Amino acid sequence: MGGLAFSSGDSPLYTPRMPPAVYRHVLDSCCAKLRELYLVVAAPVPGPAKADYGDIDIFMAWERNVTSPSSTSTDPLKPPSPSITPLGAAAHLLNAERAIKTKPGAMSIAIPWPNDLPDEIANSYTEDHDDATKPRYIQVDIHHCDSLERFHWTLFRHAHGDIWNVLGSILRPFGLTADEVGFYIRIPEIEPLNRKQAKVLLTNNPSDTLDFLGLKQDQELWEEPFASAEDLFEYAATCRLFQIRPLPDEENDINAKNDDNPDHTTAEDGDIESSVSNSRSRRTKNLRPIYRKWVDEFIPACRQAGRFTTQTATRDSVRSEAFNRFPGAQHAYESRLSDWRKERQRQSLFRDVIKPSIPEGEPGKPQPPAEQHWRSTAASALKKIIMQDDYSLGIRPAAPLRDSNSGLYDEDKVRRFVDEHWEWVGCVAWKRSQGRYAEKLAVQKGARGADGEAADGKANEKADEKPDEK
Repeated sequence: MGGLAFSSGDSPLYTPRMPPAVYRHVLDSCCAKLRELYLVVAAPVPGPAKADYGDIDIFMAWERNVTSPSSTSTDPLKPPSPSITPLGAAAHLLNAERAIKTKPGAMSIAIPWPNDLPDEIANSYTEDHDDATKPRYIQVDIHHCDSLERFHWTLFRHAHGDIWNVLGSILRPFGLTADEVGFYIRIPEIEPLNRKQAKVLLTNNPSDTLDFLGLKQDQELWEEPFASAEDLFEYAATCRLFQIRPLPDEENDINAKNDDNPDHTTAEDGDIESSVSNSRSRRTKNLRPIYRKWVDEFIPACRQAGRFTTQTATRDSVRSEAFNRFPGAQHAYESRLSDWRKERQRQSLFRDVIKPSIPEGEPGKPQPPAEQHWRSTAASALKKIIMQDDYSLGIRPAAPLRDSNSGLYDEDKVRRFVDEHWEWVGCVAWKRSQGRYAEKLAVQKGARGADGEAADGKANEKADEKPDEK
């Protein structure tokens, strides 16, 4: 959270930015302590050439009291309460003065600025004299990973600071994205309506992800920060999907020349060009200096130099490559899309196909209540026959109304069935409805009669119990 989690509210804490020497000293100290609770503890590789740090991120996996139960009985750092959470135990161990649960598996804590800094580090720290007397704190964001796979992925996802903002701008036009769980391909039909449901997981393996993107994964590249933002940009630009898209005016000219090329991919083909993504891009650009430099400096410089202007892939070709590269991805993708299409059709079939196919009364004149009720009964009965396979009225389609492969309804067949059977279905359903209504009234009348007889009987009993007044 950039060191701002505790800077507001009723009792804000002063969490100044840390110079690199202070950051490394506190990081090493925190990691050493946390390794008494966890077997695996690490911080992501920081962004390039950072002059200072707003907070510290630490990821942890494999609790010792879970992995090695025998060690807990003699562990002097055993949590003070059996009910304390893993993150709570870590916060307690680091002497957190304040804690905020930010999301599942993550917590921001505020720890006091260390008093035991070596002289060479303490002397390197300079701060505004107006704030020198304030108690200083450091924000540490601790993350509990429930598996080693999640640990490795989240470290990879947070490595190099803003590199995933940069890579995300490259990948989004091809329907690819990465989050805290893994690397995904998006389904374009679902994406405009439900971005979360549109994501289909390809992998949570960093090496497989880099390999698919054509990015080098040399050890030194992912264990040390880049020397500069330019170095980070040059590395990101080696992604095999990176291409400099034409400016809007240039693109219109190119589109005019490519009308006969159905495989041509324009900027509009990618959701990064959508209004939502443009808004997100603007917010990121305003908040993240590295991404702003990528957009405002690196991209224009490459365009001017004619670098990376050759189209290398389309969204369709990348999808095919992903299906070949990641086993099971195609089945998951197609199943998700099929289920979504069927559900969307189920939501609209009754409203848009079945009901409108039942003729209304004379246009422009309101229908009598009885006729409205009849039409509603007919529509409900048709819905049960068509969508619920309910043939209790003795009426059923002569042939299936759904495609055997896709499971989707053939809407033309549905309309024809309704056109041919709405009156028959309406009459049978109405007769059954009226019969049930009559039965209900008879039962209610019988109940009232029984209640009346019982009441009369009780009255007679009370009358018999009265003493003779004579």
